[in-house]
Amino acid sequence: MGPLTPSALEPVETADAGFLATRADALVNWGRKNSLWPMPLGLSCCGIELMAMIGPKFDIARFGAEAARFSPRQCDLLIVAGTLTWKMAQACRTIYDQMPDPKWVIAMGVCSSSGGMYDSYAVVQGVDSLLPVDVYVPGCPPRPDAVIDALLKLQKRIERENPLKRVISGPATELDDTGTGARVYQPNAAVRRSMLDRHPHAPRAPRPLPHPGGEEEPS
Repeated sequence: MGPLTPSALEPVETADAGFLATRADALVNWGRKNSLWPMPLGLSCCGIELMAMIGPKFDIARFGAEAARFSPRQCDLLIVAGTLTWKMAQACRTIYDQMPDPKWVIAMGVCSSSGGMYDSYAVVQGVDSLLPVDVYVPGCPPRPDAVIDALLKLQKRIERENPLKRVISGPATELDDTGTGARVYQPNAAVRRSMLDRHPHAPRAPRPLPHPGGEEEPS
């Protein structure tokens, strides 16, 4: 604890005692990469490893990413940990859409990265078919230090972004966030039907076209 009265040896502050010179992009990226708020989407066994990473043993507070929030409107990092089924796919995409920009995604584990051992109709073969992924973490399940390594790689990626360019240029430079589009609908969903596939007596069925002579064409 220092003295209550100022010492005579302390330097006198002046108006031009010092200054800080940096680029605006570097300053914004520095603040973003050191204040990541993860949205933990623990779907299966990878969620247990994600809990261990947030715990005191691995202490991701060293990297400024310990403020896990369970509201997507307060998060900017979505961590998809575990097997994503098509029944959960719509909820996962909704969470991503509710997150404010800028936002990033980490696919934790082989199941969320490529479907893993579950090569079946019920499992999404990679979350990148629904939304863009920045960093993939291999393993079944990956160790917490592997996820920390992915976090460090994501920080390096954030350092190379140009936030001011996106603001000045407008929506023309916005990246497509629909994912690879490998699957546009569930493979186990029912066959898509059009208006022509409805029963003729259905209320919304298309009516028969009128005959050129003025009378309806006979069915």
